Amino acid sequence: MKSFQKSALPLLGIGLLAGFLNGLLGAGGGIAVVMGLRMLFRKKPVNAHSFYASAIAVMLPLSALSVWQYERGGHLPSASLWGLILPAVLGGALGAFLLPRIKPHVLNRIFATAVLISGIILAV
Repeated sequence: MKSFQKSALPLLGIGLLAGFLNGLLGAGGGIAVVMGLRMLFRKKPVNAHSFYASAIAVMLPLSALSVWQYERGGHLPSASLWGLILPAVLGGALGAFLLPRIKPHVLNRIFATAVLISGIILAV
């Protein structure tokens, strides 16, 4: 119980940052969760798979709330969404299937590469 109390404030901060980024940008919340958990538990023996799985679990309600807010504001191009939703769900299922089968150091490299490429594309 005491270790959770020591982690409660940083976890609240990670969650707040993840929600803020997801609501503002529609992305980035999962990055905040993975990076925040990695920093918070860097000295404890925690499997990297749990960081990525936690990010996915946090992103589901965040994404649902963000979609609702974007729809309310008229910023959701619903006509083009259906061409993205089914492939995204299939890709998500494939990724979730592969997650426990990929070594943590490989996951970390995939994650770092995705973040780096995203940063380069968005900066140009």
